[in-house]
Amino acid sequence: MKIITIDKNNIDREHICCAIGNDKQNQTRAQTKKDWLKERFNDGLAFRRFDQRGKIFIEYIPIEKVWKPLLGKNYMVINCLSSS
Repeated sequence: MKIITIDKNNIDREHICCAIGNDKQNQTRAQTKKDWLKERFNDGLAFRRFDQRGKIFIEYIPIEKVWKPLLGKNYMVINCLSSS
C-alpha cells in the first residue's frame, strides 16, 4: 500500500474516507468535511490515507491550532484515526 498525503492541491479529486457510499447524503457529508479540511490546511492540518478505498487514515494538527479545548506547545493532536 502507498500512503497518500491529501492537501489543498488534491483534496477535490481524492477520496477522504469519511463517506464510503456514493449516495447524495454521503456525497454531501464528504463535501462538508472537505470544505472544513481546506480551511485548516494552512494551520498545519495533515491528512494521510492509504491508497485503498476504505477507512484507513489519520488526521492531525499542531496543538497550538487545534479547535478542541487543549493547551500545550510542540505537540500534535490526532483528530481522527480510522482503520477498518
